[in-house]
Amino acid sequence: MQAGFAVCDITPSLGIYLTGYGRPERLATNIHSALNASVMYLADDKTEAVVIGIDWCYVDDQVSEEIRQGISKASGVPAKHIMLCCAHTHSAPHTAYASDTWRGAIDKEKTGAAYAVKCIPVIADAVCRAKNDRREVAVAFKAGKTETGISRRGMHETGEVNMLLGDPNMIYDSNMTVAHFIDRETRESIGIMVHCSAHNTAMGITTDISSDWCGVMKKRIATRYPVPVVFINGALGDVGPRTNRWFGDEDYRGFSGGCGDGVDSVLEVGYRASHDALALLEDLRDFRTDLKLDVHIGNITLPQAIHMTESKAREELGKFDEKTIDPDKAPVEYQLAKAALEAWQQPPMPTKTFEHVIVAFGPVALAGFPLEVFSVFSLRLRHYGPYEYTLLCSQVNGYLSYMPDRGAIACGGYEVLVRRVMRPYVFTPDAGDKMIVQTLSELREMHP
Repeated sequence: MQAGFAVCDITPSLGIYLTGYGRPERLATNIHSALNASVMYLADDKTEAVVIGIDWCYVDDQVSEEIRQGISKASGVPAKHIMLCCAHTHSAPHTAYASDTWRGAIDKEKTGAAYAVKCIPVIADAVCRAKNDRREVAVAFKAGKTETGISRRGMHETGEVNMLLGDPNMIYDSNMTVAHFIDRETRESIGIMVHCSAHNTAMGITTDISSDWCGVMKKRIATRYPVPVVFINGALGDVGPRTNRWFGDEDYRGFSGGCGDGVDSVLEVGYRASHDALALLEDLRDFRTDLKLDVHIGNITLPQAIHMTESKAREELGKFDEKTIDPDKAPVEYQLAKAALEAWQQPPMPTKTFEHVIVAFGPVALAGFPLEVFSVFSLRLRHYGPYEYTLLCSQVNGYLSYMPDRGAIACGGYEVLVRRVMRPYVFTPDAGDKMIVQTLSELREMHP
């Protein structure tokens, strides 16, 4: 198998609207760290694929498709063989045409989407550089535990879930997997892949542009291995950065799992992640050369339902005087009810289908989803998947909000509620289970 790596700088200008935290009014006033796109190009005599770790929060379907088509046109790599894996930093622009109910009148010109489109030639050039510099490679792999992340679904004694409270005793995906690529002839390092799970929200609600903790991790790893580092985020849906930011009030006390409190938290989590990654990398011994590359392109169809009954939507709208509401500044509750009622007045859409890309090389399978997936699904895929390292990847090639499991939906909490802000439909409680069953079937066809 051949592989090539490259990195490009995609840091935006100041003054652009940042995404995340439900605070769309944040205009960037400072650059804490550059935003990068890190490219991993893979090829054999039959196929080729590109995996890009990109320091954005997410891209919607339309932006994703424009970027993939632009890369394909420049590089010759089939658009469907390209995985855009967003790190999910909340200190990056809102790289989407779609607006959620929080954004309202913010950024009607879609400057974040325009910025993303302007990045296409830069990212495409990095892909071309990686492709042109491809080598026959040997690759070593290793997995271990990391304390980069923590469950951010801490519970009050009453059972109420609080997204800000980290709990190390809750179920979450604490695994980290690394791959080290070297030139088969010269034994020279050419690139590294790191996969683990945690929101890139250590910076917290500032107006700084930042790649957050994963940028610190990549930079720190590069001091030991001066090659491109591709970071791929896993089951980040219920996993936050493990910080020492204290969170406490009358009901909750503990270290935050939702977000950190600035640069100190970013460094804290980034150095912890790099320590764990470097420990795995230093222990690598078995470099394999007989690696098979395989790309699967399919569709996953899942059940969905409108998040609010028609009668409830009418009841909620009845609490507002629509004659006095400014559409650009309407309360979130009003927007949610109005979107739900409009959906009820349209033909029903009981299912949602999205493209599913799996890139497998040697013992690794990268299964991408346009969702913030919860940990139980990643752990299940890892356990039952036929590959030695079956890795779930969140925020890939689009965005459809959170994918919580049945237990999380029953308990409620921020992630369960916020699913409603992107679109009037939410996936049903059994959708995640069906998603994993379909994915395992695809994986077993690839690797019997």
